[in-house]
Order: sequence, then structure tokens, then C-alpha cells
Amino acid sequence: MHLVLDWLKKEFREFLGAAVFFAVAFCLLVLANRLLVTGSNIEIVGFARAIVGGLIVAKVLISLDLLPFVDAFPGKPLVYNIIWKTPIYFAGVLVFRYIEPLLTSLFAGAGGATAHHHAVQGFTQPAFWATEIWIAVFLVIFVTMQELTRVLGKGRVRLIFFGR
Repeated sequence: MHLVLDWLKKEFREFLGAAVFFAVAFCLLVLANRLLVTGSNIEIVGFARAIVGGLIVAKVLISLDLLPFVDAFPGKPLVYNIIWKTPIYFAGVLVFRYIEPLLTSLFAGAGGATAHHHAVQGFTQPAFWATEIWIAVFLVIFVTMQELTRVLGKGRVRLIFFGR
């Protein structure tokens, strides 16, 4: 029982760190998009959706970390794992960004072909790819910090960034 609680505590801490990072990052993205479209009739998603999106992306990334091939270069310099993990995480985010509108359309009563068309249509929008570029930048930052923490340890990274 004690081992299970320790494992759950460890998993929750990992999820919490990723969730806070991506929730804040997505809220900054929403804020930047709102500033860009101020005065126009373009609607931007709200902060609540950004926070939920950050939680979902964090869960997707933590789930991807369970795959054995994700940590392929543990003994190599950090750049190997950063260059390896970032595209894997990015692909996971793209898959989620496809599945979300697909399932929404299916639950709204659309057929499979119509739901697929609706999901793929989002991939053709410039705003979609602008958001993906920002997500890629966030992923590089996240993976870099994740790898630094793995190599240096949480205590040392905390000391480097925040001091005593």
C-alpha cells in the first residue's frame, strides 16, 4: 500500500508540473491572440479552455513518457533526448488536436466522413499552424527543462533558478 501511495504521489507531482507549465503557456497564447484580434470580429477561445487544454496536453505527454522508446538516449548528451522527444510529443499533440474535433462532431451526430472532414479542415487554417508553432516552442522549453531536471536533479535545478 505504501509503494502505491509513493507512486501516485510521484505521478501527481510530474503531472502537476507539466499541467501548470502548459496551462500558463496556453493562457499566454490566448492572451497574445486576444491582443492581436482586438477590435475585429474574430472570436478567440477563453482562458478556461486554455487551462483545460493545458491539463489535457500534460496528461498526453505524461502518458507518452510511459512508452519505452521515448527515453531512447539516457546516457547521451541532453540534446539527443530533446531532439528525439520533442517531435514525439508534437505528434501526440497533433493527434489530440485531430481527435478532439472528430469526437465533438461524432457526438453532435455527424457521420464518420463528415466528422473526419471537420477535423481535417482545422489543419488547413493558418491560425491552427500559428498555434502549433507556439506549442512546438513550448514543447522544446518543456523537454529541455525536463531533461535538465532529470540529469541535475530537482533540488539542484531549484537551487540554480531560485537560490536558497
